[in-house]
Formats: sequence, structure tokens, C-alpha cells
Amino acid sequence: MTGTTVPQNFVVEFFRHVDAHDFDRVEQLLDPECVIEAPGFLQKGSEMVTIWMAGFFAAFPDLVHRPHRIVTGEDEVAIEVEVTGTHTQDLAQPDGSVIGPTGRSLRMGLAEFWRLRDGRVSEYRVYYDSFELLKQLGLAP
Repeated sequence: MTGTTVPQNFVVEFFRHVDAHDFDRVEQLLDPECVIEAPGFLQKGSEMVTIWMAGFFAAFPDLVHRPHRIVTGEDEVAIEVEVTGTHTQDLAQPDGSVIGPTGRSLRMGLAEFWRLRDGRVSEYRVYYDSFELLKQLGLAP
């Protein structure tokens, strides 16, 4: 996609595969050297991105991403994403600790910023309010 505007359907298709737990396909859409940065998490490699995603799906098996306000440019994407799910399993934390299942529902917004190289996501940055996550899980006031 170098030199062209990233099509919005690339983003929609990406999240369709994420929500289907089709991590093999998601990994194909990622550059093998993809860098992921999220609250408390910084890793390199497409496999690390899918492992990070799979960790959330393990804790929230019904997790759904609704991308909206997709802004695309030449090899760059900015997305607002609404995420919903129910916390029914352990949620592993970057420090190795675990948050046990709370049974609580989650509905929150994320901001994602991607950079693409040769038609694949090479930088994957996710921003969300960690305190809001803990609050919705009943773990913070």
C-alpha cells in the first residue's frame, strides 16, 4: 500500500478476523517485525501482537471490536474502537500478575494508530484508559 491511501475496508476486515479469533490471518496482516505498544506492554514481532490479543480474548471470550471514525492516510491509520465484552476468565497483566474473573461487563473506547509497510501493519499502538478498565471491572472506585 506504499504510496496510496490505506483503504478503510482493510481496517474493518482486520477487526473481523480479530473478533473471529482468526489469529493466523491477523498475523498475516502484520509485518513480521511489527512493534506493538499498549499500556504496560511493548514488544516486537507479529506473533507478540497476536499473543497480546489472545490474552484479552482468553479473559473476555465474547470480546467485540467496533471500529468507527477510521481516518486513513498514506500508510497510516487512526481509529476509534468501541470494545465490549464480559470478564469471565483470568486476565494476565504485563507484570505477570492475574486479575481473576469478575463477571462484569466492559464497554470502553480505544484509540489505535497503525503504520503500514508493504501492505502490512508494521506499528500497532493502542491507547486506552487502564483506570477505566479497572473501574468497570469493579476493581477501582
